[in-house]
Amino acid sequence: MLSDSDSAAADFWDGMRELAAAATRHQDEELFGALHKIGRAVTSGGLPIPTGGQFVPCPVCRAVTGQPCINTPGHPLNDDFHPERVELGEKVMAELAPIP
Repeated sequence: MLSDSDSAAADFWDGMRELAAAATRHQDEELFGALHKIGRAVTSGGLPIPTGGQFVPCPVCRAVTGQPCINTPGHPLNDDFHPERVELGEKVMAELAPIP
């Protein structure tokens, strides 16, 4: 069973995913910017980012926080994200890289 803080963190990231989906659906650059600011604020406060790379910018196609990656020659997508982005997210989670 999840603790209250784990449950709150899961709810927070679910909400962030919903906001990212809305930003994608409406192509709202301001909402993507807000997602980035919120994500940086909570992760700098100690809340770890979820796996998958969605909440870090992509080093390949420059997709911003919450935005899906775009196809780039020589860099195939893996479940909507470039493997390099997923790897960056894992490094940030492990505190091996700063939050971009």
